[in-house]
Amino acid sequence: MAHITAREFDTFICLLTEHYGLNIVHERLLKANALVSRKRPSGWQPLASPLYQLSAGLRRDHPARYAVELLWQDMMSSQTGEDQQETLDTLAKRINDCLTEKFAVISEKQTDLISALGAYQQAIAALSTADAAFTEILLRASTDVATFLREHKEEVLATPVPAEKPAENADEPAQEEEK
Repeated sequence: MAHITAREFDTFICLLTEHYGLNIVHERLLKANALVSRKRPSGWQPLASPLYQLSAGLRRDHPARYAVELLWQDMMSSQTGEDQQETLDTLAKRINDCLTEKFAVISEKQTDLISALGAYQQAIAALSTADAAFTEILLRASTDVATFLREHKEEVLATPVPAEKPAENADEPAQEEEK
């Protein structure tokens, strides 16, 4: 898992509280012993800061980390059906084809990786929001892929939506463009 920044963590917590509501997120964190204070925060910002510190940005083994990761997984899985999961798995395979065995970016396949990340991001965004999709990719990415994604964020987000299901023969669209 990649290390996420404080700003990315803030987006992460904001999305959780928008989906579940601040009260439910706070209650679940209390039940998981993720918070040291029972005082209910006034918004997501006062909640995000201590959670980021307690979990070290989701790097430390701490109940706060496990609680917010579980909430996130529940949120994403509730928005994804079986058919969509198969599509996401296919798109994830396209991303993995651009990586080494140690999940480093293959420099010759950077263009393919941008395209694959863009397609994956759009597929998730169709089920939730663009911010949730970008955050989901960051949470699942290796450190190298997350760095690549941050450096090429605009290109990934600008990837055109494919007209049909991801082509099994990736050369077909390129041949059409050359004509």
